[in-house]
Amino acid sequence: MRLNSANVSRGILLVLTVSSSMLAQNVRIEVAKHSTPIPKICVSVSTAKIEEDNIDIPALLKEAMCKGAGDMLSDFTYAADSLKREKDKKGKVKVERMTYEVFIPTLKSGARTRGVQVVTSRNQVPVPAAELEKERQRAAERIEKEENKIARETPEPAEVNPVPVTGMMPFGDYRRTGTNREAFGRRRGGVSLSIITFLRTCELTFVRRDRTERETLIFSFTPRPDSQFTENEKYMAQLRGEIWIDAQDRIVTRLIGWPLGTPPEQPPAVYVEMMHLPQHRIWFPRVTRINGADYPQFFDHITNDSTSTYSNYIRFSAEVNDVKVGTPNN
Repeated sequence: MRLNSANVSRGILLVLTVSSSMLAQNVRIEVAKHSTPIPKICVSVSTAKIEEDNIDIPALLKEAMCKGAGDMLSDFTYAADSLKREKDKKGKVKVERMTYEVFIPTLKSGARTRGVQVVTSRNQVPVPAAELEKERQRAAERIEKEENKIARETPEPAEVNPVPVTGMMPFGDYRRTGTNREAFGRRRGGVSLSIITFLRTCELTFVRRDRTERETLIFSFTPRPDSQFTENEKYMAQLRGEIWIDAQDRIVTRLIGWPLGTPPEQPPAVYVEMMHLPQHRIWFPRVTRINGADYPQFFDHITNDSTSTYSNYIRFSAEVNDVKVGTPNN
């Protein structure tokens, strides 16, 4: 495949956003595509009862897990602002801020490559146009490299008749986020943050309803004593907080967590907030935060506060095939 750098650069410029498989200030968002429109977690899920005085919490948790298990984020571009706050040994705070643009092309093979990200500003200073053009050219080269790698390593798929899968359709995309610490090229610690893990491993207690904008059910959560966590999720055993679930769409819209014994007036250790895109009737991340700066002993060697804010979601189609890159459309 031969790429025309000017055309690819113009194509990337059209989408102006940040990735679904993104490394921003060492914070990663994973992306994948389900083999069927209905993921396994949504099979045999029924609608939960949430009458005024009767909430079926176990059924609601299953429904909330399903509703956010979609993978439609990879069909969108978006803008991400990544803020990293870190304290040195003297307590002095250092802040770094990065802004990215990204798109996730579909290759000729039909496979999706990782989200291609380009830094557009550092500490609110725009990247010079010449440097930005070079970065976009490097992005085009990465796409070509991925295309060639897949062509070499992926055998021709055998034709199969897909088995129809029935169940509830998700209309949200929670995503798993994480941050790692490396020293001298080796991993020294890490944290993963996943709404679905909280729903699977925590005991929820109904607290109140909020009808400020959309009706929301608010629950307190504590981890169950028998819950098993991965290495990057062990902090959850010492966490408590709140989970907000939209009463109409049955999807988690906010998660706030503090270490045990921490007053709720203090900054949270973890925070996730979702946003509703009414024109598409789907929910995507708005904010994710892993705060090791205020709790330096809480996580696995993570001592910085990493906050990513996402906006400007635009549905697009992009194809890398003799340099054909689609334009975004709302």
